[in-house]
Amino acid sequence: MNIFNKDYRNIITQLDKENTLIVTDPPYNVGWKYDTYKDKVSDEDYTNLFKPFKGYKLVVIHYIEDIIKYVVPVMGVPTKCVQWVYNSNMPRQHRTIAWFNCVPDFKKITQTPKNINDKRVNSEVRLYDWWQINLVKNVSKEKQDYSNQIPEKVIGNIIKLTANKNDIIFDPFMGSGTTPAVASKLNYKYLATDISKKAYNITKKRIIEVENNLFNEEICPMN
Repeated sequence: MNIFNKDYRNIITQLDKENTLIVTDPPYNVGWKYDTYKDKVSDEDYTNLFKPFKGYKLVVIHYIEDIIKYVVPVMGVPTKCVQWVYNSNMPRQHRTIAWFNCVPDFKKITQTPKNINDKRVNSEVRLYDWWQINLVKNVSKEKQDYSNQIPEKVIGNIIKLTANKNDIIFDPFMGSGTTPAVASKLNYKYLATDISKKAYNITKKRIIEVENNLFNEEICPMN
């Protein structure tokens, strides 16, 4: 599929609402110094950023207060929320993942239960709604030259739990390109946009590496 160095509002109206799943980690409106986007706008302008998503299947990663204040008035009450928690030096060590107009199926991913000695519990249980996943560190193989990078496991969980077979995974604020990269790895069609040229170049390079690796694995599968 495609990535674009442009405003998502120039593209979203062309997408079929039934077969598009928006998965995104938007700018947080906290004054972060992006190369293009002004990350400190009025409440009205920030709310308007989410209005084009109305009617689409949306999974958004944000702080719970901001989801309530800016996203819920546009999208309505979420069908499900999950807490993503992590250790860090930041004052807040968790974010919320909220589903709108779609419902995740937590049976699609299993995990080892917390109390493995409890014989009443199966050896594998459905994924919990409390995800302890570390942030992407500078030494991580995932790390790109971009701020606020979401771990691939977080995006992978969202797509696996939510996406239908024929869905296009769309990220309107692709940043470092995690969503399209993970969508490609999971064999989903993807579309991603960002007004930042830096974000576009990073994502383009990342997608080329991912898809070249996938191609090589198909030609020379591992034993």
